[in-house]
Amino acid sequence: MCSKPNVPSYVVITHARPLDYLHDYVSLPREYGKPAYDARPDVAAIRAAVTENLRQLDERTHFTDKIKNRKVIIKPNLVCVFHELGVKQIDSPESTDPRVIDAVVEFIQQYTDKITIVESSGRGMPTRASFKISGLDRLAKHRGVELIALEEQLTDRYLLPKAKVMKEIVVPRVFSEVVRGEAFYISIPKMKTNLYTGVTLGFKNAMGTITYNLRQRNHNHAIDQKLVDMLNLFKADLVVIDGIVGGAGDCPAPVAPVESRVIISGNQSVETDRVATRMMGFDPKDIALMRAADAVGFNDPGVTVLGEEKVFKFIPAEASLTGAWMAGNFPNVKVLVGHSKNNAPQPGSDRKIPPAKMRDMEYTCMGGCLASTRYAFAMFLHEGQKRDFKMTVLLGAGVPVDGSIYYYDASGKPYSLDDIKAIPGKKLAIGSCTAHLKGIVTNHIDGCMPFPNSQHATLHLMTGTLCAVMSPVRNRFLLPALLATLGVCERRKKFYRQGIRLDIPLGNRDILYETRPLSEEEKQLDHIHEPFPPLSKAEIRELCASENRAILATFIP
Repeated sequence: MCSKPNVPSYVVITHARPLDYLHDYVSLPREYGKPAYDARPDVAAIRAAVTENLRQLDERTHFTDKIKNRKVIIKPNLVCVFHELGVKQIDSPESTDPRVIDAVVEFIQQYTDKITIVESSGRGMPTRASFKISGLDRLAKHRGVELIALEEQLTDRYLLPKAKVMKEIVVPRVFSEVVRGEAFYISIPKMKTNLYTGVTLGFKNAMGTITYNLRQRNHNHAIDQKLVDMLNLFKADLVVIDGIVGGAGDCPAPVAPVESRVIISGNQSVETDRVATRMMGFDPKDIALMRAADAVGFNDPGVTVLGEEKVFKFIPAEASLTGAWMAGNFPNVKVLVGHSKNNAPQPGSDRKIPPAKMRDMEYTCMGGCLASTRYAFAMFLHEGQKRDFKMTVLLGAGVPVDGSIYYYDASGKPYSLDDIKAIPGKKLAIGSCTAHLKGIVTNHIDGCMPFPNSQHATLHLMTGTLCAVMSPVRNRFLLPALLATLGVCERRKKFYRQGIRLDIPLGNRDILYETRPLSEEEKQLDHIHEPFPPLSKAEIRELCASENRAILATFIP
């Protein structure tokens, strides 16, 4: 169990005054940095809410004493900044409101001028493009703060002796300053739901602090424990949850705005997330991520909560592909699922599975192929694509029954491999565990999990449709994003050519990746700095080629 905090834990809730905040909540307006921006009622109200919130927290925790003349690292959530990207919604509340980021920076600048905003957006969305789309490039210039795209930085590797899943971790070198206690770390996540973890708040925001390949490793049924394991390395000193405009639905696909009008801050990330989860209308006990954190003692039952826990109605993220959403939106797509691990429901003597149990079977591996496939179909919906195409989609290794392998449709009906061969039309198998279907299906996507955009790109390939996000007519930021993507690739390859390793090897297996044997003394430590060995010439060539393949995989399945 983890030791309890030395200082009391506080969570502060501040409700912004009732106003219309549903504009410029994704990208800063042109008048940012000018008197016209400062005079806006929404801007003034957000600044007032953030200031009052942090002032109250500071009265209890005195965190400003810890940041005076000290480096402060601020990480927002910019995994994908949905602003004029080609989908039907011009804006979607996926990313941290830049008005909130600006208000936090303004508050912190009273105590230090050493502020760095860092982020690593999702693979395929370069962070430099996210900075531009959100307007954080202009914010940084106006406020005189540093911007760092983490995927372009040197990294440090650590072993985590107490971890259950992520036994090694690689982070950009700037976060080693947090590990060593040299920098103060502020996480500013968006208050929103998530297909992979139910909700994505403070410590889920830390996924953006690890390297590309490490994000994909164990990004499956083990994702919740993987995120909790990260807390052995570092925790946010301060969490400020942006709930001015919440996001509800199938994130990372476009989500519906929720007029929650709230700022929630705390000095204990798990408890701050727990309060936000309750205010979103969910029971934290139903969130596997919360349960995993509690199980290893990263919680604090003695937390003090200040402010009104008003509950808002957030539509939950629903990853299922065998329910009403899929049947209603893609009526000609047959989804077959076959899982036998993680206590998945198993067939009875008739080889069938009760329809009510199919969702449970799917969710035995929610954090990987299931959620990313639901994302792909949701993107089709938000792009306004035709949805009457016929296709069969297969997930899972199959369920062994009497020496044969079976998959199950939404009704629980079993399909043998011969039955699947006989299904007319195109077939798509997803994930490394479906590799045995390669001779049966039209397309197979490898990975555990696959590259984040693989299913989406493959759907377009198989249906002969053009992705709206890849349309220069519909996506105003396509060209800057493409140029930034190529820039990231070249900057990373520059490090490789110097013999510097940045990441772990890309792993496509559902296994627990072990590290070197540890001594008894080492097993008692939270983390061990374990530098990478230098690269050989052969490794340099392969890693440069791998970067090129990763770029192509973003656009071509």
